[in-house]
Amino acid sequence: MASRVSQIGEGFTFVDAGAGTGMLTAALCDRIGSISTPRRITAWLYETDPNVRPVLQQTLRECRAALAAAGHHLDATVLEEDFVLHRPGAPLFAPASRSEYADVVIMNPPYAKLEKDSPQARAFAEIVHGQPNAYALFMAAAVDLLRPGGELVAITPRSFCNGLYFREFRRWLLARMSLRHIHVFESRRAAFKDAQVLQENIITTAVKQTERTPEVMLSVSHGAEMDHAKWSSCAAATMIDDSAGHSVIRLPTASSDFAVMRAIESWSDSFDERGLRISTGPVVAFRAAEYLLDSAEHPDAVPLISMHNIRPFVTAWPVAKGTKPVALRASHGAASLVLPARNYVLLRRFSSKEERRRLIASPYLPNAEERRRPVALENHVNYVTHTSRELTEDEVRGLVALFNSDLFDRYFRVVSGSTQVNATDIRVMPFPDLQSVSRVGKRVAEIACSDRDAIDSCVRTSLGVLSPPSHVPSEARA
Repeated sequence: MASRVSQIGEGFTFVDAGAGTGMLTAALCDRIGSISTPRRITAWLYETDPNVRPVLQQTLRECRAALAAAGHHLDATVLEEDFVLHRPGAPLFAPASRSEYADVVIMNPPYAKLEKDSPQARAFAEIVHGQPNAYALFMAAAVDLLRPGGELVAITPRSFCNGLYFREFRRWLLARMSLRHIHVFESRRAAFKDAQVLQENIITTAVKQTERTPEVMLSVSHGAEMDHAKWSSCAAATMIDDSAGHSVIRLPTASSDFAVMRAIESWSDSFDERGLRISTGPVVAFRAAEYLLDSAEHPDAVPLISMHNIRPFVTAWPVAKGTKPVALRASHGAASLVLPARNYVLLRRFSSKEERRRLIASPYLPNAEERRRPVALENHVNYVTHTSRELTEDEVRGLVALFNSDLFDRYFRVVSGSTQVNATDIRVMPFPDLQSVSRVGKRVAEIACSDRDAIDSCVRTSLGVLSPPSHVPSEARA
């Protein structure tokens, strides 16, 4: 991260937001120490945890000594302030008329959800949608601090790159900052094995300017070691997708990803525009506890489909998993929790770290007897319907094949690095017409669902995408 800083002038000011024990500051000072001509460095370090501040102060003493020995001067101040709330413009950032102050903000901010009415969220109300995350507000506060041409270097989750919750933040950020380089830690397990990381983390380097650089450098590593990272260049216009007004930041980390993007984006309409609808199952277990059943033998029982019932190409029910309920009692009070027994495509909302595919879909095709009773879907399940009619069986099979295909899975990974499958990301995906989907469904019906290679080939040939994606993430191979 220290090496991402492009220019260190004779007078250089940086901010370390959420400094912890000072590792990022030490790395930056180590780099400055190798410069032969004298530098005068001013540093502001934010840290609210009293348990780590003594270590941080010791780090600074060692940094001052090392820089002095190399002919430089470090003037560093530790601020026991909330970085987001202590926004620029205070007397600290003299002259008071200038809020843009720092040459560089380098940070490993906290990753924590905040209440929408928290003081931090209210400080950046213009970019908050839904439940905000502290790290995005740290990034916004950093942008406010930077002078024109200043640089932000931040290691954060990848979640801000897509999704409805971060849409306003992305618009705000990209209107002020130009992306220069993004490094992707492809594996959640190898790079951050001691943390409960549910998505890929990235290092973002951006410059404070309104004009976008035409090319953005991309690098990717499997583990924490970055010496053998794979590098590539991506056109900013390809990386930043404004087509649906969401300013999604896409990360094609393999050459084959560009072929996948070209293939899927050759379709002119989105999932929504094809007349398809994706919704979330209405059953929230703790709210519906009085209606949940451990057995399907109750006279009022209807099937309860949960995430563990959804296998690639197969809805396995009833399947007991520990103490999880298998059915729902369809009494009068539970009327809003059940759906009519129609043809559905079921899609897991989450995948585990170990899953080879991010998208996992199964069909729900009730037979004549099953159509006499409704079905209940748990809220970790997304389900797909048509806006004006019931999906045909061929359309259901085709949609399931598409979602389970390597082609769609790879495209989804370019857009999202999270284990969560957001309905918003599905809605805006380019999608083939339903005649083509039905054609896929007819063909895959003759293939064993365990023959994934044959199904992938069927999907590609049916849709006219002849070249298979060649990149399988190393984490997936594991």
